[in-house]
Amino acid sequence: MDERQGDQYGLSSDQQDALGVLASEDPHAGQSKWTIFRHLSPNERWPYLAQHFLPGILAAGLVLALLVGLVVTRLTRLPDPLLSVQGFNMSAHEEGFDRIKQGFMRDRGIKDGRLVDMEATLTLNGQGYDDSAKAMTRVTAGQINMVIAPTGLFPALCKRGLVAKPSQGLKGGDLRRVASQGVLVDSKGRQVSNPSHAMGLDPSRSSRWRQVPGMPDHAILGLNNVADTITYVRACVDYMDFG
Repeated sequence: MDERQGDQYGLSSDQQDALGVLASEDPHAGQSKWTIFRHLSPNERWPYLAQHFLPGILAAGLVLALLVGLVVTRLTRLPDPLLSVQGFNMSAHEEGFDRIKQGFMRDRGIKDGRLVDMEATLTLNGQGYDDSAKAMTRVTAGQINMVIAPTGLFPALCKRGLVAKPSQGLKGGDLRRVASQGVLVDSKGRQVSNPSHAMGLDPSRSSRWRQVPGMPDHAILGLNNVADTITYVRACVDYMDFG
């Protein structure tokens, strides 16, 4: 093989030096990463740290942040109400709703005001800028258990699926009692004697309702999503003292 062939197929001096370095024994063989890091020069430490330690540090930090977030969320999350009553188009009677809430809490021995929600903040007008979507979402999620609306608005709540028949929440004996007292009404507020035809209760027949100044006579109280709160819904109906 002549000199040109040796240049073509042989290794250059730089390549030979590189092979020599690769073939030499690793001075750090068998040492831990932390030991190697402590013996590196200051200029070598950051690249080594970034390559060998930084991914693990970032992963541990992420896990810690998630755990802290879960703990904080659990400690600061508001308790779910035992009962939620929502008035529609009745914001002028917000103070009256609060008085009924306070009386119900005293009657049931409930100390935490967050466990009972009675307010009249939602509106329905059928013109596209009301609380229809919010109301449906909250009812579906079980965040509203009872509704109260003016008699003229109540049929709209029924059509939108925001109201369930009283027979789906009250016991048979309670239904027959309020029916005999003229408390059950249909969606238009007309008195009915057959519980299967009823869509709501007439709050004007409630002594608690009448004791609050300014509460309207022409309104209807309805039930809806009561699966998880049925005990407190029935307790609220008892507290209202229909008759």
